[in-house]
Amino acid sequence: MQAVDYLIVGQGLAGSVFAALLLERGRSFVVVDDDHRTAASKAAGGIINPITGKRLNRPSLIGKLLEEGFSTYPMIERLLGVPLFARRNVLRLFVDRIEHRRWETKRQLPEYEQYVGPMSPEIPANLASTHGAFEITVAGQVDIRQLITGFRSLLKAEDRLLEAPFRYDLLRISSAAVEWRDIRAQYVIFCEGYRMTENPYFNAIRLNPAKGEVLTLETPDFGDPRIVQCGKWIFRTLSGEILAGTTYSWDQLDENPTCEAKDQIRKGMQSFCKFDFEVTDHRAGVRAVTKADNRPIVGVHPNWPRLAILNGFGSKGALQVPFSARQLLENLEQNEYLHSEIAVCRPSLWK
Repeated sequence: MQAVDYLIVGQGLAGSVFAALLLERGRSFVVVDDDHRTAASKAAGGIINPITGKRLNRPSLIGKLLEEGFSTYPMIERLLGVPLFARRNVLRLFVDRIEHRRWETKRQLPEYEQYVGPMSPEIPANLASTHGAFEITVAGQVDIRQLITGFRSLLKAEDRLLEAPFRYDLLRISSAAVEWRDIRAQYVIFCEGYRMTENPYFNAIRLNPAKGEVLTLETPDFGDPRIVQCGKWIFRTLSGEILAGTTYSWDQLDENPTCEAKDQIRKGMQSFCKFDFEVTDHRAGVRAVTKADNRPIVGVHPNWPRLAILNGFGSKGALQVPFSARQLLENLEQNEYLHSEIAVCRPSLWK
């Protein structure tokens, strides 16, 4: 029987980042993954943004999230030897006067000051800015698909990947360890995304999975180095692709792109992009959104101390995963405190 420190179930962004932290620390592990097509990571933009949503809110713990993300992704870049991450500015074009007025109030708050640049940013002639704009100067973007693909190759090369479905009925749990097939581990880390609903140990936590879709565009007329947002977003990746997104739907939870989402993104782009473009690719994935509070689910099961979870990141995985993964690892190995806003034992999750 193969003895390891950790058995990781799922090799999306969460499973990959947690495994990278284990490599950094010299721990032994095996990842079980069947490359499920509906993973959110398949259609993720990878945007790291401290001011988000229609209400222009700062995500909880944003300082810690940015600090961890800005150090973890470069570490994974060095590990894989490929460019994955870049600090980027975000050009936020106001959708309407209401959003503009909301920002006029928000920008007076001292906690926003460190994240924004001049009130009147440079706006290219081929972008419409009817209601004005502001620029976020502390942001970034990670190429999640490249990270996962590169990390999968590394796992295969080091014989750390088992490509198979995870059968829960084969899991044997004792006070000292867990066993699954011919693997004995100190902990199992479930990073299954919305498939958590099939996990008999954690499926009491209610999810509200949301499908998201992203387009790849081709145009010679978009050269702005910033991430541009105006309801929808558009940016050029490190590899030169132009991505545009995204959508939210709750009724067709699969990886099949839809004409409705494609039209929605196209119309969103046309509302602020004064240039022609061609759609060359269209992808979809399903995000694991926590129904209780839209926050991550991190930590050890309250009744099974050898089982842990790293999940529930919704559309903010690129921002939230590195901090959450580090929190989980320090909790397991150093008994460090898990922040109450992401801890799996918070009462609201189990109602």
